[in-house]
Formats: sequence, C-alpha cells, structure tokens
Amino acid sequence: MSVMSELIERGAVPEGYKVEVFDGRVIMTPRSPEQDWTVSDVRDAVKASGIPRERVFGDVLITFPGENDAAPDLTIVDVGAERRRNSYSCFDVLAVVEVPSEPEDEKDYVRNVRKYGRFGIDFYLVADPFKAMVTVMSEPPGSGYGRTVEVPYGQPVSFTLATGERVEIDTATFPTRTTGEG
Repeated sequence: MSVMSELIERGAVPEGYKVEVFDGRVIMTPRSPEQDWTVSDVRDAVKASGIPRERVFGDVLITFPGENDAAPDLTIVDVGAERRRNSYSCFDVLAVVEVPSEPEDEKDYVRNVRKYGRFGIDFYLVADPFKAMVTVMSEPPGSGYGRTVEVPYGQPVSFTLATGERVEIDTATFPTRTTGEG
C-alpha cells in the first residue's frame, strides 16, 4: 500500500486540503476558491458533453507503477475503467486537468508533464488562474507531450478523447488570481 493510499484509508486528509506525494515528500495544500470554481466549470463541461459522472472525478488516487501516485484536480477515465478500492490505474486515464496553486508551479508544468506523457495520458490540461491561460498538451511521445497549445481564458478549449467523445470547455467563466492573493 502506498503512502497516499494509507492516508486516504485512515481518513488522515483534512477536509478542504489536497495531499500528494512528490519525490518522497507529502505535500498538503488547501484548495483555493479559484481552483474549486475552475474544476467545477470543467466538470460541468465534461458532463455536458455526455460523459457519465462515473468516469469524471477530482482528487481521486491514480496509481502509477514504480512511481509516486497522484490525485489530479480532475480526471477522465476510459469506458470500463476498473476501480481498485479508492483508486484507478493511470493506464485507464484519458485526460487530466490541473489548476496550479502557485505561479509557475513546477509540479504542474514540469514533473506532471513528464509523468503523464510517459504513461501515455492522451490529454493534459493546465488551467492557470495566474496566467489566465489553458495549456492543452497532447500527443505524448513517451516523455512529455509532442503538441502544446495555449488558449487564453475567454476562448473555448476542445479536444476529442480516444473514445470519440468530444469535450468542449467554455473558459469565459474561469476565475483569475494575482500572485499577491493569499
């Protein structure tokens, strides 16, 4: 059992906090209102595209063999993805959305790019309230992503999953955040 699984099983994660294990360190951060609102807007758009709620979730453990597990802000899994207790395998993940909790967050812009690409997650979106920009990464070549498109808040973001389902996200309501905000 991983450290993350143990924390979840014991109920050791305080409400309103996100806990992740990176490079052997447990990182616990409170979710900002901007993160919550953005994830809620994306979840609504994903569900409006016809993807059932059983395949869309946030802060649920995703296991990565031989590496630290993760709990992305929002995950879309494949049809027939197998739940393993309170987690899913990274091999069942079709898309991940992360909302950085700080500007130029290395976890979201460097480590997750390498990891998600290496494990073949088709789409990785970073909705950044500090930049007012959604970075859409696709075509994972084995480490990172072969294609990156930046879409300013206010412009629509769309992508088609391997299942043929098309997701369209209206970013006009995504909140922004300045670095001086607590």
